Amino acid sequence: MHTPEILPSILACDLARLADEVARLGPTVRTLHYDVMDGRYVPNISFGQPVLRSLRSAWDGDLDVHLMIVDPSRYASQFAQAGATSVAFHPEVEDDPSALVRELRAAGVRVGVGVRPEHTLDSVEHLLPEIDVLLLMTVNPGFAGQAFLTDVLPKITEAYERRAADGLGFRIQVDGGVTADTIGPAAAAGADWFVAGTSVFAAPDPAAASEALLQLAGESLRSA
Repeated sequence: MHTPEILPSILACDLARLADEVARLGPTVRTLHYDVMDGRYVPNISFGQPVLRSLRSAWDGDLDVHLMIVDPSRYASQFAQAGATSVAFHPEVEDDPSALVRELRAAGVRVGVGVRPEHTLDSVEHLLPEIDVLLLMTVNPGFAGQAFLTDVLPKITEAYERRAADGLGFRIQVDGGVTADTIGPAAAAGADWFVAGTSVFAAPDPAAASEALLQLAGESLRSA
């Protein structure tokens, strides 16, 4: 349904050289992933709206924002105004997730919901017809560089099968531990949007690393 994409996560880049780092990604990369962490929903703290505005001035492509924060409705539209093209939030910390989906769509961005490894798809089932991106965490959220949790693979397949059965159009995004060894199984399970941090930015040539991951995803992408 969707062509695969690699979304390098700036959480893993050299932040002192942010503009230079993203300039090294090359034409294969259309979308950057931007993790927002508040020290409450997850133990780490990352970036806010000012950094996103600065990144927007250095990047012409899409910006995919992942809100790992409590009270996402307080800030979500601010990230849309700061330059995001898609915004995902975790609905279990939002009083009215459907209202936030509508608010973000009115702001002109694609809308995603995140599912932690320990949560089931049933927790977001009512939102699946309303969203553009289903973000499945393949690590425990909060820190870069973790190992891919293979226990999430059946959930990816379940999401793929539900999407097909219900005629829905959301992308299936996996976030965490995406490497040359794990992207094939994730694509074969049904994912089509792959957040990759360390495996891209820690490589000597991030553009070549992104292209190699994309090729591996395309070779394994599930089509039935």
